[in-house]
Amino acid sequence: MFQLIKSVLKSIELYLTLKNKKFYYDLQKEFKDREQALVQEIEKLRIRGDSHSADRADLLRDYLTAERREFEHLSAFYSKIGKREDDTNS
Repeated sequence: MFQLIKSVLKSIELYLTLKNKKFYYDLQKEFKDREQALVQEIEKLRIRGDSHSADRADLLRDYLTAERREFEHLSAFYSKIGKREDDTNS
């Protein structure tokens, strides 16, 4: 009976770990797609060359820099969680 409960709890733990990793993977993919779209938009604005487009491109570049910093912070957070999960001995 105890072994069955232990097995069920381990299954739940593995499911939640997988769900967490999928969430991080989806977050990573979404960030890369958004990053690529912003870079393309910045390039289009730079090609136009007028002052309004340059100002808008600068704003988008600042936004992209902030997004990258936030994602690096999240990546560091998930990296710490992942290492902690790998270190468990059960």
